[in-house]
Amino acid sequence: MKHISLFEDYSNKVNEGSTPLYNELDFKKNINAAPVEELKYSEIIPRLRDLLAQKEMGSVENINVIAEVPTQGKGAPDYIKDIIAQERERLARQYKSTIGKKIGSDVEAEEFDFDVNRFGDQRTIFFDSEFIVDRIENVGGNDMIIGIPASLPDKGYEAKISPMKVDEIYFTPAGEE
Repeated sequence: MKHISLFEDYSNKVNEGSTPLYNELDFKKNINAAPVEELKYSEIIPRLRDLLAQKEMGSVENINVIAEVPTQGKGAPDYIKDIIAQERERLARQYKSTIGKKIGSDVEAEEFDFDVNRFGDQRTIFFDSEFIVDRIENVGGNDMIIGIPASLPDKGYEAKISPMKVDEIYFTPAGEE
């Protein structure tokens, strides 16, 4: 009975239809801090526009979103393609140094698969899910969040993020520590 009560408490707090908006400073002090707001999908873009206006006025220092972006296909941002290419190049150098073979015509494609490790398991490559909100832009008739990957802020990469893919939003008020 105790476990059912715990599950009911947990399930009452989980609301899959909303996106939490957190004050990042409060969240860093206490990870169990309640969100400042719970936003519906339709409220994300207007609220981000408001936060961007506050950022321009100097009352908000930065705005970040945690979101899912496609890692394959035409919707995948350029930085993902570059990360995959860099990882493949790193693996090729590692392969060459450990085996002593050249990557090229003397190695058959079936013999060396970049996507599978030496144990036959699929490789896992991690991509940013945190983005610095740069602006809101209308792309193909839809308002999209233009975000900069948090780990690559100076590389010039951008990602178009649908409001439906946003999991969490964080803002840092200016002048607070």
